[in-house]
Order: sequence, then structure tokens, then C-alpha cells
Amino acid sequence: MANTSATTHDHHHRSTEHSSTCGQAGCHHHGVPSTPEQVRSLKIALVFVTFFSAAELWVSLHTNSLSLLADAGHMVCDVFAIALSLWTAAQVAKENANSQGISAERLNAIAALINGVLLLLVCSWLGWEAIEELRSPPTEILSQPVAITAAVGLGINGLNAYLLHSHADDNLNMRGAFLHMLADASSCLGVLVGAVLIAKCGWYWADGVVSLAIALLIASSAVPLVRQSLTVLNPAAAVQAD
Repeated sequence: MANTSATTHDHHHRSTEHSSTCGQAGCHHHGVPSTPEQVRSLKIALVFVTFFSAAELWVSLHTNSLSLLADAGHMVCDVFAIALSLWTAAQVAKENANSQGISAERLNAIAALINGVLLLLVCSWLGWEAIEELRSPPTEILSQPVAITAAVGLGINGLNAYLLHSHADDNLNMRGAFLHMLADASSCLGVLVGAVLIAKCGWYWADGVVSLAIALLIASSAVPLVRQSLTVLNPAAAVQAD
């Protein structure tokens, strides 16, 4: 009885200490293990994004649209990012089966960090290209195929974001995948609006403006994701910062 009581007390003490650390570091369900529902949602998103990104890339190269090319490049990065999230989810499931929750937490955070860094790289490249296009706007963009492709992309990415939304607060890995889809859906909407402006008003500079807006949107999603990931990976630094 004494040994059982001591063990229970020690477990409670460690749990309380971990909860206190998470509270100070701003943790929010970072260590929740991935479930079959999460894996299924990631697989569906991966199939949709893979096929559409290839089609969007082909259309962008034949329409002279930087904004569509930018979104295609973003989605190609998403293929890698979702595949990484899917692999991480599988690893988390294995770690959970072995009752190693801390390893699962770190795996989620590492995957989210890589996703965030990828987003920052994409938005940096896109911002540079958008500024260059604004300095020298294109003289011809095939707006109709751009608009059609963007509308299809809006539907696909909107569906993916819907599928992942219910899991976005489960852990950082799933949140990273959800933010990728949300950013893609928003950028497709921007591309669609730009294509309409080009077709109706002849405002070719709108393509560059939309591209720059997409870059800012991506950055606004990536920075918090990277910050939260680093907080989980190094909670001591977060506590000292507070």
C-alpha cells in the first residue's frame, strides 16, 4: 500500500509539473496523438492536392499568370508538407501505442516547424516575384483559364480545409496542415478575383497585387506556426521569455 501510494503521488506530481510547464509555455493540446480520422483526412487532402497542383502548374505555364504559378508552387510545397504530416501522424500512432507521449508531442512540433519554414520560403520567393511584376506588369494574361482553374482550386482547397478544420486544434501537426489548406483556398480566391479584374478592366497589374497579397497571407499563417512549434520544442525558453 505504501509503495502504491508513493507511486501515485509521484505520478500526480509529474503530471502537475508538466501541466504547469505547458501552461507557462502557452501549450494547447500539442501532445494529443494522431487518430485514424486525422490520418484519413490527411490522405484525402494529399490526393486532391497532388493531382490539382500538377494541373494548376501546367495551366499557369500556359497562361502567363504569376499569381496562378505562385499558388501552384505553394500547392507543390503542400504536397510535401501534407506527406510529412501524414508520416508524422503514423509515427505518433506508433509512439502512442508504446505510451511515449512526449516523443509524439515533439514529432508533431517538428513537422509543424518544417511546414512553417516551407511556408516562409514560399512567401519570400513569391513576394520578390510579385514586386518584380508590379515594376513591369505583363501585357498578356489568359484570364479565362486562370479564372476556371482558380475556381476549381477554391473548391478543392475549401473541401480540404473543411475536412481538416475539426482536427486543427488537436496538435500542431494537424494545425499546420489545416493552415496550408486555408492559405491555398484564400489564394485561389485572390487569383479568381484578379483574373476577373484582368478580363473586365484590363488591369494586368492586378496579377502582381494578388501575388503579393498571397505572400502576405502565407507569412501571417507561417510565423505563428513557427513560433508555437519552437515553444513546444524549447519550453524553457518560452518560460524565460514570460
